[in-house]
Amino acid sequence: MSLKYAVHKLTDNHYVLPRTGTMKVDAHAFFSELLYERTEESMWTQIMNAASYEGVVGAYMMPDAHAGYGVPVGCVVVTDGTIIQAGSGYDISCGVLYMKVPGLHAEHVADFAARERFIREVELRVATGVGSDRPRLMPRFSHKKAEEILRYGAKAIGVSADLCERQYIDVDEETDLDLIERAREKVVPQLGSVGGGNHFIEMQVDRDTAEVWVMVHCGSRGYGWQTANHFFYEGAKLRGLRRERREDAWLRSDEPLGKSYWAHHNSAANYAVANRHIIVEGVREALRVVFQRDAEVYYEISHNLVQEETITLPDGTQKRGFVHRKGATRAFPAGHPELEDTVWEKTGHPCLIPGSMYHGAAILFAGDGARASGYSVNHGSGRHMARGEAKRQLSPRQAVIDAEMRDVERVFGPDRTLIRGIASNCKRTPLDECGHVYKDLDEVLGVLEAEGIARVAHRLYPVANMKGMD
Repeated sequence: MSLKYAVHKLTDNHYVLPRTGTMKVDAHAFFSELLYERTEESMWTQIMNAASYEGVVGAYMMPDAHAGYGVPVGCVVVTDGTIIQAGSGYDISCGVLYMKVPGLHAEHVADFAARERFIREVELRVATGVGSDRPRLMPRFSHKKAEEILRYGAKAIGVSADLCERQYIDVDEETDLDLIERAREKVVPQLGSVGGGNHFIEMQVDRDTAEVWVMVHCGSRGYGWQTANHFFYEGAKLRGLRRERREDAWLRSDEPLGKSYWAHHNSAANYAVANRHIIVEGVREALRVVFQRDAEVYYEISHNLVQEETITLPDGTQKRGFVHRKGATRAFPAGHPELEDTVWEKTGHPCLIPGSMYHGAAILFAGDGARASGYSVNHGSGRHMARGEAKRQLSPRQAVIDAEMRDVERVFGPDRTLIRGIASNCKRTPLDECGHVYKDLDEVLGVLEAEGIARVAHRLYPVANMKGMD
């Protein structure tokens, strides 16, 4: 039976897969008709499986969702008393930080050579790769400071809680964070590095105001990956799963392995949050050198994380549970109880959404409709072409895609300032990360606005992109 065609359409953009087989709850999905038609059957199978885990009380898919490992990328799963390791995946607390650059506008960054110089200056201070070969101006950290970061995240480096989704998540004081040697050996060498894959630092310009922003997108690096890998194998053993099915593992929050995973998961999240804020300092210095301007952090948020929260379920009841956002972003609107006494209490917190290195990004604020989506929005535009497929299919078009990046022209702000080309640290545009492999970000965002889940406050486009090169 096709699960895709078993769904019911509730509104123009809200679909539901009714409980079937082992599912414990209905699965709610938010797609335009076009996005729905392009979904894969395998993704619907994965959300059925996600809704079948022990303890599940809510399951949702965002408009950028696609098939992933274990559960879909772009899904939210809420559980009572259980933790699904695939719900944060291998890159625990992968996320985004935005900086705003007061006084810097499109006209100041229109010169392509100046943007190339900015890239070179950043790369003197931030490792855009594995992080073993640290640039000469990159800061060094002691093992003592690294221990503080694992336990206290951004607080350990003096960052205000107002600038973070979570300044840090508690780690049980009795937890031995030296348990996973392969993870621990990555901590100090990789602090302040971006990593590979789809991670990046990007200068962007606001379409409407012409203001300049800088986005940092990265996660918990080797520490998070090795932590997740260790517990996937241990969880599989505990649940009696074959090694090749380790990504289906789950844990009870009150069992010894569950407690250990939760502590280590949280330490990886703390590492990721601090890592993004450490990168800020290198970017700020590069801005001062090239453009004689400083930047200020606007907000930082994760999109691969398990958190304990209170949410409103589809039947209207409120539930305190573990909220797994795998490729999804937390979206608390104004007045949400967990924003009480924060600077975002009356507006809701910003939701930071990267798109592609060609089509840009957005900053959203949640609306009342976010209750229907598990207080969550998308984490990007979503892939419609896998990495291997992209390299095979797009290789003959490499020169054309390079030219698109080099020659694209966009106008910004009321003065209609023209900027040509997107500067890059890549000699050739990475085919598995180019704009052609991602869904239309505006189509994705349109679903959220139509359902009252979130509104677009800023639409931004890239003018300089630094990809992590492993």
